[in-house]
Amino acid sequence: MSVRTIVVGDVHGCLEELDELLQLVELRPGFDRLVFVGDLLDRGPDPVGVLRRARELGAASVLGNHEDKHLRWARHQAWCRHDPAHLNPVRPFSPQRLAEHELLSAEDLAWIATLPTVLRLDEEWAVVHGGLSPRRSLEAQLREEVIRLRIVDADGHMAAHPRGELPPGLARWATCWPGPESIIYGHHVHGLDEPRVDEPIPGVRCVGLDTGCCYGGRLSALILPAEEIVSVGARAAYARRRR
Repeated sequence: MSVRTIVVGDVHGCLEELDELLQLVELRPGFDRLVFVGDLLDRGPDPVGVLRRARELGAASVLGNHEDKHLRWARHQAWCRHDPAHLNPVRPFSPQRLAEHELLSAEDLAWIATLPTVLRLDEEWAVVHGGLSPRRSLEAQLREEVIRLRIVDADGHMAAHPRGELPPGLARWATCWPGPESIIYGHHVHGLDEPRVDEPIPGVRCVGLDTGCCYGGRLSALILPAEEIVSVGARAAYARRRR
């Protein structure tokens, strides 16, 4: 019986769907390797439950931009307690997100703070949340870009991501990543039905696992080494997708 690596896309608080997906793949806790692409938190009905399920199962994860927002907010709150005159460098949380943040324990935040931005699974595959600059090696990537990048300009720098068709000079990073690593990522909802798979050069794959579960799409996972994609449908649309 071989060990599998099961990489799960952006869960965004969809705990029931996560449990269904893990049952579908017949996860063997303590034997299979469970990995998340980040963005466990926000949007869905039970984000803290999702994070704690990941912790209970001994899962690995990379840092998503939504986890990073909670870390920034926690640091800001600590500064305010230390210095009430401290200026707010952080966008204020919505009442819903603030209520969610207050449910996170010190242990939850400490776990989030340990999450890497890049996780190598083996010599072939690595996991990130957002994207990679095609002009830098995997080890030389910039933290903010790895968490948030979707679109790159002709120089390989992070660019604003317009909705719809991309203008000349901009590209989705996954279509021009030179490898040698194949990459599994989230953050960018390419569609609500199935993950996006690009092969920018022969033998290098970029698999986008965010299939918009929180928007009423699906929660998807990639099983290695079989390279099998499995998914379950969302129970509801918990958030409205920006167009």
